[in-house]
Amino acid sequence: MAHQHHGAVHVVTLARPEALNALSLAAWRRIATIFDAIRRDDHARAVVVRGSGERAFGAGADIAEFPQVRVGAAASLGYTEAIAAAVNSIAEAPVPVIAMVHGLAVGGGCELAAACDVRIAASTARFGVPIGRLGVTLGYAEANALARLIGPAALKYLLFSGRLIDTDEALRLGLVQRGVAAEDLVTETVNLVENVHASSEITIRAGKLVADMTGRALTAADTEALTRTTVEAYEGPDLAEGIAAFREKRAPEFTGERGDHARS
Repeated sequence: MAHQHHGAVHVVTLARPEALNALSLAAWRRIATIFDAIRRDDHARAVVVRGSGERAFGAGADIAEFPQVRVGAAASLGYTEAIAAAVNSIAEAPVPVIAMVHGLAVGGGCELAAACDVRIAASTARFGVPIGRLGVTLGYAEANALARLIGPAALKYLLFSGRLIDTDEALRLGLVQRGVAAEDLVTETVNLVENVHASSEITIRAGKLVADMTGRALTAADTEALTRTTVEAYEGPDLAEGIAAFREKRAPEFTGERGDHARS
């Protein structure tokens, strides 16, 4: 795994192109560590997750190491916990996480992409969870990440059939939000990141927060978080700037400043 940041944008790269970016146990653990660090970066505005090389975003878990790390109940439970920590750390990031997908996004690679907020995919991308011929099981965190996008029935179909679907089918299912020609993938991703960066930080952060709460009962912690972001938005400087820019027919210039209720 490689982690770089360019100003307020973090780039997380699956960096084993010779193995189609297969994810080792160490890599799953590294993902959780990276996203924990991003969570603590008060200047972060967006994260891009990508695969290295020309052939894959991520081709799943590193099966070659399974005899050492995923055989036996105790080992498999520990492995599943590492995957869950990685998937949850992505899903819980307070800033937008964008998967830039090309080539294979299979098994763990598909699950990793599903944990991101949105997926922009090249026409060359292929998605699937063909684990039926391997004998492993799908953990709750991975299943939840996929099912919240495509629904339980479509997830079961991918599992039962073992099919790899193309970008067009992934778009129809809701797994992908934007499909583009391979040569336009980077440009499309950069455009989305730039739009996030030009938007009000509190609007984007609050919007992600409330979108992630939909479809379930609100907890006391949810209500507190919504109250906190409401105070930040309506007592902070961005709203005044947005209104002024609208009246003056110009682009807003948000400072990105946060109030006393900024994320913890």
